[in-house]
Amino acid sequence: MNPRSNNPAPDRPGDSIDAAPLRAEMQKILETGRFVKTRVLADFLRFLVEHAVAGGPPLDELTVAAKVFGRSGNFIPQIDPVVRVQYRRLGTALTEHYKGQEESGPLQLSTIKDGFGIVVLDRQAAAAARGHWKLPWLVGIAVVMLLAAGMGIWLHFEPRIKSAREVAQLDREAQILLDNPTASNLTTSVHLFERAVGINTGDAPGWSGLADALILPVSSSDLSRSEALAKARLAAERAINLSPGMGQPHAVMGYVRLFQDADWTGAEAEFRRAIELDPSASRTHGLYARGLMSRGRFDEAIAQSRLAASLAPAGTPPTTDLEEILCAGHRYDEAIAEGRRLVQQTNGSPGAHLALGGSLLAAGHYDEAIVELQAAVLTGRSIYAVARLGYAYGAKGDRVAAASMLGTLDQSLGATATAGWAYRALVYVGMGENKSALTCLERAADDQAGDLTFIGVDPAFDRLHSDPRFVALKKRLGLP
Repeated sequence: MNPRSNNPAPDRPGDSIDAAPLRAEMQKILETGRFVKTRVLADFLRFLVEHAVAGGPPLDELTVAAKVFGRSGNFIPQIDPVVRVQYRRLGTALTEHYKGQEESGPLQLSTIKDGFGIVVLDRQAAAAARGHWKLPWLVGIAVVMLLAAGMGIWLHFEPRIKSAREVAQLDREAQILLDNPTASNLTTSVHLFERAVGINTGDAPGWSGLADALILPVSSSDLSRSEALAKARLAAERAINLSPGMGQPHAVMGYVRLFQDADWTGAEAEFRRAIELDPSASRTHGLYARGLMSRGRFDEAIAQSRLAASLAPAGTPPTTDLEEILCAGHRYDEAIAEGRRLVQQTNGSPGAHLALGGSLLAAGHYDEAIVELQAAVLTGRSIYAVARLGYAYGAKGDRVAAASMLGTLDQSLGATATAGWAYRALVYVGMGENKSALTCLERAADDQAGDLTFIGVDPAFDRLHSDPRFVALKKRLGLP
């Protein structure tokens, strides 16, 4: 809202203003409780007011990040939202400051809606402005409710396929998506398999495919990791009961025993049974390779990973398994070379950037690692990539940027906090806060987070190996 004509300060940076009243109002605000306790808000307000007094040009996010928050040249707004988060908090703090005040001062400060800056209102204009926001908000809520109702009706009346021929078609479509495992493909694959077994409960390929899809971390965003693995176990057991000669359900059982039960003996028996039944199944060898990696059996894991790649059908997207195994085995030069090959081969897929960033990070090439991990976050929107990036910032010594990644994790994981403790532990260990990292790992263990299966071989946690709490945690998880 524009200020009245007698307002001593404008709402657009760069106009001439009367500095004294504006600074006086700012000082009164800075002496109140919230701004006294929260230095970052005080510094932000002071910067915006002085910028307005100086008649500076419109501010951009990079300028604010550098001058207020000390961010370096590698600051990327899409990854680090500190400016926008603190700007919203500043706007809220100013609004709350003026609520219920009966003082007769002429000015009221607020934040502009587009960009970053201060708008100055007289109190009468500000009072008139309040109360006009409710109708659009209520209209928005009504629209959302109507859309939600429409979606519910569509789902309820979606036609159900009943013939055996159509069930087979569902299985084929779901398997094609599963063979190209992007996040959206996996989610759709799960839904298609569920529809198939819902129509025909005796559909062994459908149960096997469902189990296979559910063990991949991004397959079902509406389930926690432990819930997805429990559901995968039931689907695999159903497939084995219906068709005992199928190998893939045994591979899934091996994965579940490893990640959910911490039972390596049982897991390896299932992997070997799966290979015995179907020795040409590329995915089974890949799962077995990751299990071997978690035990520190790197040479065997590398052999299984290479065998999996040789058996993969033509056109199957390459995996980062071999690179991750090489990195876990501290064969960093080989891992980095493999990572660069994958980035080129996949035209810079998020997973390839993430794996290469991890290898560079383990080798101590922090700046290069940060570039790769930033690319992974920007292209893949992966929470795990955010955690690795936070670790990289912390390892490099940029605690401010690392702390910002923790904030991003907290915001992203708000509704699924049980999946986030291992991710937070990565950032803390990068910052050298080992006690906080161990506390997060212990909480992850309480939540049965499968991410902990590899902490014994992840180079990020090397510095914790001698800590008694870490030793006890590995014992608890059945790790060597």
